[in-house]
Amino acid sequence: MRPGWRLAIGAIALLGGAMIPGCSTAPNYAETIGNNTDQVNAIMCRVDERMEPALIEDPLLEPHTLLDVSQDRPQSYRDLTLSEAVMIAMTNSQVLRDLGATVLRAPETVSTTYQLALQETDPRFGIEAALSAFDAQFDANANVRDNHQMFNNEFFGGGTNFFNQDANDYLTQISKPTATGAVLSLRNMIDYDSNNAPANLYSSIWQNQIEAEIRQPLLQGAGLTFNRIAGPGAIPGVYNGVLIAKVNNDINAADFEKNVRNFISEVINSYWDLYYAYRDLDAKQIAFEKSRETWQAFQAMQTASLQGGVSEALAREQFYRFQAELKDSITGRAGQRTQVGNGAGGGVFRGTNGVQLAERRLRLMIGLPITEHELLRPIEEPETAPVVFDWHTIVGESLRRRPELNEQRLVVKRRELELIAARNFLSPQLDMVAKYRVRGMGHKYAGGSTPSAAGDLGSALEQMSEFTNREWIVGMEFSLPVGFRQAHAAVENAEFMIARARAILKEQERQVVHDLGVMVAETTRAYEQMETNLNRYLAARDAVDALEASRNAGLPVNLDQVFDAQRRMTEAQTHYFQARVEYAIALKNIHYEKGSLLEANNVALSSSGMSVSLPSAQTAQAEVQPTQATVVTVADKTEVVDPDPVLDETSLDPNNPSWMETWSDSRFEFIEK
Repeated sequence: MRPGWRLAIGAIALLGGAMIPGCSTAPNYAETIGNNTDQVNAIMCRVDERMEPALIEDPLLEPHTLLDVSQDRPQSYRDLTLSEAVMIAMTNSQVLRDLGATVLRAPETVSTTYQLALQETDPRFGIEAALSAFDAQFDANANVRDNHQMFNNEFFGGGTNFFNQDANDYLTQISKPTATGAVLSLRNMIDYDSNNAPANLYSSIWQNQIEAEIRQPLLQGAGLTFNRIAGPGAIPGVYNGVLIAKVNNDINAADFEKNVRNFISEVINSYWDLYYAYRDLDAKQIAFEKSRETWQAFQAMQTASLQGGVSEALAREQFYRFQAELKDSITGRAGQRTQVGNGAGGGVFRGTNGVQLAERRLRLMIGLPITEHELLRPIEEPETAPVVFDWHTIVGESLRRRPELNEQRLVVKRRELELIAARNFLSPQLDMVAKYRVRGMGHKYAGGSTPSAAGDLGSALEQMSEFTNREWIVGMEFSLPVGFRQAHAAVENAEFMIARARAILKEQERQVVHDLGVMVAETTRAYEQMETNLNRYLAARDAVDALEASRNAGLPVNLDQVFDAQRRMTEAQTHYFQARVEYAIALKNIHYEKGSLLEANNVALSSSGMSVSLPSAQTAQAEVQPTQATVVTVADKTEVVDPDPVLDETSLDPNNPSWMETWSDSRFEFIEK
């Protein structure tokens, strides 16, 4: 075997050995060289059949309906606090859900707990991708040639007209870009040449060269600033350096915080929607029972011929009217719900749906099975004490903490970095190039000397080690695009992008202050409505009690007044709890607008995702049974003052059954079939 072929085989073996460290992540050779397509065929077979197995782990129980409501099937409940709902949601939520079915309409836009990791591992725009541009690069190639050529003039054939040659070329090189823009290279070149030219010193010869090169930009592309922003090999308008990647990573983290905040807000909205559905059911149940008593009373009077049929028919109509409303309050009708972005950033109360529908929505949001034998039941009461915020404090907090503002501020910083990089392209290309090379030539690649007409000459490696045949070169390379049209366009574009980002940030800040003001006003409105509707309910209840007392005593009563009073009491009771829920959601939205919703619900974000911690038992108990004293919050201080004399403290107590039924374990056992 010829020496050149032996070295070629050795070089191929060397290249194969160099690939061994990456074999654990390299493609399977059966798939690459052998063209084995079994794995991809199996995947495409499943794609063509469109029959993926079900991945859902929930028990597929039938949903609760009106058919489940009967005297013989008492309903069981699972009591749930708001803190527990948030904790369950965080535990069961790889996907940050919403109530708009975005996961079906636009699954690629849905945020998940993988969002931070996806950005960090992005092979195009992540930090590691930006750092990889500065990684050292190893290159190698080997070429074996067999040349047979005829020349008309033997001068061109090295002294022969029939030139025969065996030639091999081998190159190994390692190069590395640096943060200053320089490129350092070290390469080794081996040439083997065996031919029949009679003028050769040897019939076959080896040459070995080791070359070191440094190329340092002095103007365009030079310096730590440009290369950390734009990265090596950047072009105008395309920048993906380490600093840009770091800002993008922070923008993604701010976006993730925003998505988690929206998710927590949706969970809280769903919780209070279900709370209101139960309380609305309470009111409808009371109205239903009273209408049944009234109908039965007029039915008995008609039987005794003490009352006409018109009164009984009107009482019967009232009964069936309340029964229809009661059924709707149990099951609900698909429609509006309280959701993020609906009327306000955090959503305003629109939870006018029944218990079963609202309960399924809460289960969907917190990641529990959509249907279980137990119904979720909120046991936490909304706040009933007035909370007053210091305006200047919460405005400063909102401008400092809102993730949308922080995200846009980072966009402004990224645009400023891009402008710095764009201005670098206004400079011409001026590179300093320096090379140093050492050569060696001999009949043998390695070993002892070989006699020749010029005397005994050492091997190629031996000559190279003596540094006799050496070269160096230092030079400058200059390039200038006349006019710098692209560079000027890049600078102007970057300046416009900065102006746009700053204008958007300014308008976002105005919008945040506006929305915060709306929510402050909403808290005041909801609290005042809560007071007013409580007094309205108490008055309506007194009217119903007085009319029923007169009717039970045999005194004449106006039938229209009885029916109207019952409806008024139901409406007042429903509106009171609606105002309470509106107040709770408005307080939640204050935290939403000022960027403290996650902190208020014990949710913390980290580089690995999110976590939640439950408050202490004393705190949880205080949340379930809030004090009825007026709580005034100024900045970060809380002060307890005298209760508001307008409110009846006893009637406001959620645990006092004197005017409102407490939670019942057989809440659905009242509809006559």
